[in-house]
Amino acid sequence: MSEPAHQPVPAPASLYGMPVIGAGETVSSIGAALTGAVLAPVGRRWRLAVAGALALVLVWAGLRPAVPAALAAAGAGWWIGLASGCLLISGLLLLADVAWRCGIARLAQTAALLGAGLAALHPAPLHGVSLTALFAAAGGLWAAALLPDLAVLRDRLAAGPERRRARVYRALSAVWRGSAVQWLAWERACRGFALLGILAAVAALIDLALAAALHSDRHDTLLPVALLVEAVLSGAGLIATLAVALRRSLGLDGLVTGRHLDILGRLILAFGLAALYCHVTEIVTALLYGDAAERVRLIRRLLGDEAPAFWTLMLAGLLPTQLFWIASLRRGAVLGLIGALAAAGLGADHVLAARAGANGADLAAALSAAIGSAGLFVLGLLLLFRLVPPVSIAETRRLALGQNPHAAQRSPEPGPAEGPHPSSGQGARPGLMAVFASEAELAEAVRGLSGPDTPSRLDAFGPAPMPEAAAALHARGHSLNRVALSGAFLGATVFLVARAAGLGEAVPEGLAGMTALASPASWPTPWSNSWSNSWAIASPLSWALAAVPALAAAVLGGTLGLGIALGAALARARGNVSPALAPAAALAGRFLLTIEPADAPFRPAALVRRLETLPEAAGRPLALYGPSAPERPL
Repeated sequence: MSEPAHQPVPAPASLYGMPVIGAGETVSSIGAALTGAVLAPVGRRWRLAVAGALALVLVWAGLRPAVPAALAAAGAGWWIGLASGCLLISGLLLLADVAWRCGIARLAQTAALLGAGLAALHPAPLHGVSLTALFAAAGGLWAAALLPDLAVLRDRLAAGPERRRARVYRALSAVWRGSAVQWLAWERACRGFALLGILAAVAALIDLALAAALHSDRHDTLLPVALLVEAVLSGAGLIATLAVALRRSLGLDGLVTGRHLDILGRLILAFGLAALYCHVTEIVTALLYGDAAERVRLIRRLLGDEAPAFWTLMLAGLLPTQLFWIASLRRGAVLGLIGALAAAGLGADHVLAARAGANGADLAAALSAAIGSAGLFVLGLLLLFRLVPPVSIAETRRLALGQNPHAAQRSPEPGPAEGPHPSSGQGARPGLMAVFASEAELAEAVRGLSGPDTPSRLDAFGPAPMPEAAAALHARGHSLNRVALSGAFLGATVFLVARAAGLGEAVPEGLAGMTALASPASWPTPWSNSWSNSWAIASPLSWALAAVPALAAAVLGGTLGLGIALGAALARARGNVSPALAPAAALAGRFLLTIEPADAPFRPAALVRRLETLPEAAGRPLALYGPSAPERPL
């Protein structure tokens, strides 16, 4: 006698009185809305937006040669801060298993990927391996999280006329079948990529802090903290702007709700307050405890040639964030406007760190180039979100299944876009396929079939991660973590050996790359007298030279190792599924149990009778397909 079906405690339908997903959202509606956003015909507004972004890109391409190198490096620092902030937010929410992250996770991951790519187009003031690791970690998390959604697009186009596009999605998601083992490997890989992304972001920000400390007068220990806080603030501002634009343009109010906007507003408020604290502390410290030179530099920042950048930082990047003490401003278009101001205004702090000393014409050219590079960012978003869903289908379906009682597709009949069910011609398939209303009922059916006469090959498939079904099947995750750790160790070792052997740069870009961007006379003491001090800290295995790039190299090695391990695990799990029992596109979005014959004689009629005798809502399938199965709802 089997135990009663375990009914998970439903998550609260709202947080602080506001829903995190629309009450009417189901597995089917989520798939239709998000695949429709990708597969819908291109509209006039999209074409106009692409044309405007292309115009900005042409402006950026024309002005790049006129931008001083120091200001160009400040632009790279700005994009690195945005990418790091978005990657930190996405990674921390994923590791903390915050349920509502699904509404903004794809936006954060895509922004991090594009930001890291744009930083690579500038003379980046950090070590090359740090920027490479940042881009690789962002790309790994983005691609891994996207894999189940590509399979949904593949299934949606399976019976459609767009065969060329269907072939692309089929090739990109060839290894994905949505089995319990694959979901288990996917979840572990995403958490691994999230951790690696956090480490890559921290390494990049530390590298920027070291560069700013060497090149400017900002030598206090608060600088790395300030850069980290500002990175998260700029990332949250960018994500908030994208979330507001997404809701308005695609009508995804049920997936990106007012609660998401409220949370982003609170995040901007908190980190805006922390960034203000860092800068006010710096000013107060200079006034109370600084020497004459520090006070002169403070006057220069407040009233001198650095005043435009400083007051842009304050009036656009930091002070407007305090308007979010008013709750109503956190839930509408004002959130997008202030988020964009914060993301753009914080670029001024990288100009201060570069100590460019540029004239008005140079600053105007740099500002125009920054707007142009923002156009390239927008163009990348427009193109990517015509290829992939802007919100994670898999994560949103899991949230809906946990919070909406009727989110699962209980009817075994396919929707109009899914094509017909497996026909009677499939009755000769050598196994059974059962359709269930929920993961809990599928898991209970697995337990009910357990016994000495049960075929040895059972597998579960579903539209979202299925930890309960995986536990019932005694599925074991693959050793992804060990492979990632091995790759990280190998990456760090190779870097340190190469550095000790004198290969690569004699001085790291993150510490001395910016020295080529300004004359030594512009450096603050004690760096302004000679180059000897910068070379003195550049012994091959000094911590400043080796520690941060070695961490980035470890992240790079771990990212590559985890990607290879994930691909191998998914391919191995796919190979365990018989082609005859692979779920058809018509059954996509449902919870399925496949029963494959073992070496012993296969008696499908006995299995059908056993499934029919299971209690309703505790393991009884909605429909069965295969030999001796009714091929209709039970």
